[in-house]
Amino acid sequence: MSSSSTTMAAIWALAIIHLLLLLPLLRSSIVFELHGDVYPTGLFYVTMNIGEPAKPYNLDVDTGSPLTWLECDAPLQSTHKGPHEAYRPTPTNVVPCDDERCVAVHRDLGLAHDCTRNPDQCDYVFGYKDGESSLGVLLADQFSLPTNNENRPNLAFGCGYDQEGGQEAGKKLVEADGVLGIGRGTGDLVSQLKQQGIITDNIFGHCLGVHGGGFLFFGGDRVPSAGVTWVPMAQNVGSHYSPGAATLNLNVQLEYPVSMEPMTTMFDSGSTYTYVHKDTYGRLISAVGVTLEGSSLTKVDDDALAECWEENEPIQFVDDVKSKFKPLELTFGHGANQATMEIPPENYIVVTKTGKVCLGILNGSQIGLDRLNLIGGNTMQNYIMIYDNERARIGWARASCYEMPGLEPLIGSRL
Repeated sequence: MSSSSTTMAAIWALAIIHLLLLLPLLRSSIVFELHGDVYPTGLFYVTMNIGEPAKPYNLDVDTGSPLTWLECDAPLQSTHKGPHEAYRPTPTNVVPCDDERCVAVHRDLGLAHDCTRNPDQCDYVFGYKDGESSLGVLLADQFSLPTNNENRPNLAFGCGYDQEGGQEAGKKLVEADGVLGIGRGTGDLVSQLKQQGIITDNIFGHCLGVHGGGFLFFGGDRVPSAGVTWVPMAQNVGSHYSPGAATLNLNVQLEYPVSMEPMTTMFDSGSTYTYVHKDTYGRLISAVGVTLEGSSLTKVDDDALAECWEENEPIQFVDDVKSKFKPLELTFGHGANQATMEIPPENYIVVTKTGKVCLGILNGSQIGLDRLNLIGGNTMQNYIMIYDNERARIGWARASCYEMPGLEPLIGSRL
């Protein structure tokens, strides 16, 4: 081999070594710290810096909605205000009606794409299950993302100038300036990031801490390498993430069956609590009552939630009383394809500011959910929840959510 060939081979070897050293830095996943808690805040939110110059906004992390929106001064007509000054749009931010991003948002929200009335802007209206709604127009602006190359992609989001409602028990919308909509769609934030090459895969996940906080990630690099339970995503459910039908069981299910038949379920991080049909709710109350017979807890009323108990002394922490309750189980699928998610007591009870312990599973029929059952943020605490749109599956694994993940996959346990 000639000296020039040897030199070239050495250069290529050094280049390959350099690239290998850079591989951890080239991961496409984006990780955000989460704030908030189930109680008393009532939501988990991420702080994102948006605009030029960049300003911080708190966004409620919501897998039940494909639309990201901010309280918008255009002019602001909302009945509630966020912790930061309302976002102020400029004419150059407005997305026209014939733009593909507008087409995607209208499709995701189930709206007719009609540009005859306002061709220069993309109007939308979106209603939530708890009665809240957002009316606004679609904008595009720079988002500051925590990546190694300081990406500031131009992303489309809603300028919400008229927000109404919000009836969910205990939820304080004042903590948020808007919603981070990461439900299934083609115009949601995660889809946009993949379309622009910021992330490689349309995969995201969250880990909600049982004592508050946690993290959110976009992209597939932070998906656990093992130890994950996977179920297929149900189709034909719009923008929702659904594992299909499920049964809900308690340790005393033989005496008091909780689910008489499989119930349609959806994972919804934007819902603070879990909601089930009134029939399931009634049987659950009876079953929990049986498990508490002979305990030191007695039934009592509390303004925070519907079903509560107290002891002789005010209860300080969930850990003080969780041993008095029994774990619940959500079982998806049927036959050999069953998968079960255990719901420990700390994922369905709440200790209120008055020192009482309350059930964090509510009657969904009272807020118009009919047969739809929402698995809320409280039930998903201390689970890494993964939404894999590339393979149309949803996964979960028990984990501690208090430390931000590093460069390696989140879990390396054996299969």
